[in-house]
Amino acid sequence: MERLPAKRLFPIVYSLPFLVAAGLSVLMLLTDKNLATDFGAMSNGHYSHWYAVLGMAIADLAGAGILLAFRSRLAVKVGVLGSAAFALALVVAVFTYRQVGFGSASAFADYLFGITYFGGDLRYLYDVLLGTYVATSVSGAVGLALTRVPRVSGASIDARSPTGG
Repeated sequence: MERLPAKRLFPIVYSLPFLVAAGLSVLMLLTDKNLATDFGAMSNGHYSHWYAVLGMAIADLAGAGILLAFRSRLAVKVGVLGSAAFALALVVAVFTYRQVGFGSASAFADYLFGITYFGGDLRYLYDVLLGTYVATSVSGAVGLALTRVPRVSGASIDARSPTGG
């Protein structure tokens, strides 16, 4: 069996953290009743933040599929930017504290990052998801740097020879 070159293998390996993030998001959607019901304020349907997490899970699955289908540096670059954007979105979500009835951004951050326990089945899930996105973005950037093929400089080609040598 022929071995794939690193630049073709990396997108396959890089798709795995996207699958992990999608799984974490689905776990959050299934277990976090506060997320689904806006801390009990809703009796039917789901709260808008629940749909945002659902959208992230779908985007993660799509990202993994694109990485597996195309196995390109461009797909990895999009993955790096997408996972960085999702990490930023999870941090910026702290400033939506009024929408969920918290008195301050710091109180909502305490809840999101597991400092203050508000019930629910799984504590620290938000932290793990944020860490996954940060690690995915950083590992993708490092992978891109390590699998980069250096460009051949035109100065190294002998212009007098039609074959360049």
